[in-house]
Amino acid sequence: MNDFFLEISCDEDREDEIAARLFLTKSRGNTTDGTLITAYFDSAADRDEAAAMLADLDVTPGEREAVDWLQRYQQLLQPIVIGRSFVVAPEARLIPPETHRHALVIPQEQAFGTGSHETTSLCIELLETLDLAGARGLDVGAGSGILALAMLRLGASKAVAFDNDVDAYAALRENRARNGVEPPRMPLFIGSIEALCAGRFEVITMNIIPEVILPLLEYVVPRVAGTLILSGILIERSAEVIAACPLPLRAQREKGEWWAGVFSVHSAPLPP
Repeated sequence: MNDFFLEISCDEDREDEIAARLFLTKSRGNTTDGTLITAYFDSAADRDEAAAMLADLDVTPGEREAVDWLQRYQQLLQPIVIGRSFVVAPEARLIPPETHRHALVIPQEQAFGTGSHETTSLCIELLETLDLAGARGLDVGAGSGILALAMLRLGASKAVAFDNDVDAYAALRENRARNGVEPPRMPLFIGSIEALCAGRFEVITMNIIPEVILPLLEYVVPRVAGTLILSGILIERSAEVIAACPLPLRAQREKGEWWAGVFSVHSAPLPP
């Protein structure tokens, strides 16, 4: 089996812009050394389609024998402590036995989040500030399901994991099972956002990128019965997102170069 890849030369200040553009391709992940981004694809066709989308950049296509980076990477992983009350690890045996934190087991799978990225930890830290007892939650762009699982650990009665990527379904189902969550408490939905035509939720998270978040707001905001958390946003683009969201901004946080905001239909705590 071979890896198909694109090598993209870039200045350090354009790394996040290019990473956001790669999100809109069929890339299954990328690495960077500061001046060169290498994006990986499942086929030459997917790679060449992405090259066409990035034609304004200095890109070089390539192919080589695949390396099981996932296995190598997992051997080096340690538990990740997030916020006031969470610890996340790729295997249950790595969770410290004496911990009093909420433990989540999330293996590294494709590009789905494990909690190591600042945008995911920002979401979890903001969820910790809310009263989620008995709440109904929705995570749009669920990926690994880590945010839906975090909602349940914090007391939500149900958290829907919603994604448009069919490849996310297996990771969502497996992570739900390995974290001991019954399917009725964490329903999985794979489809387009237009299917979100009914129901309201006390808490909704969207940890994606502005290019995806902004066009989805018209579908998501009517479903907010309490709080909407938006993340995956560079600080320099936060004003654009705040202006586009019709709900008032109640709180915001920054970590590194990333920003996340809490928008709410009211200022009172969520009902129990």
